[in-house]
Order: sequence, then structure tokens, then C-alpha cells
Amino acid sequence: MGTLVVHSEDSPEHRYTICLEEESDSYFLIVDGKPYWEDGKLFEGSFDDVNDKLQELRAAENLKTF
Repeated sequence: MGTLVVHSEDSPEHRYTICLEEESDSYFLIVDGKPYWEDGKLFEGSFDDVNDKLQELRAAENLKTF
């Protein structure tokens, strides 16, 4: 048992990776090599939950103004 990378994608500014922790059967997000935390705790859940968060972060990145 261990951690598996199940999805990875790059944007112009970041690398997003969704991983599966096999022991807990829970997915979590890594941004630029660091686990993504929200409200003081690791953001984890189902694949759909984590993928939705990834898409939310990508959308926020696209809205960034220069």
C-alpha cells in the first residue's frame, strides 16, 4: 500500500497532481509538489471532490489580472 499519482496536469504557473492514498482510499491534491491545505487541514476526499477543487484553482488562476 502507498500513494499513487492518478492525474497530473500543468498550467502556465503550476503543476497540479491528484494522488490516491491507498490505505485510506482517499484522494488529495498536490500543487507544485506540496499538499494543498484549506482551512488548516489537508484537502482530501473523493476523486470528484479533489478534481472539482483542482478545476476551481485553475479557474481562479485564469482570472488573475496582471
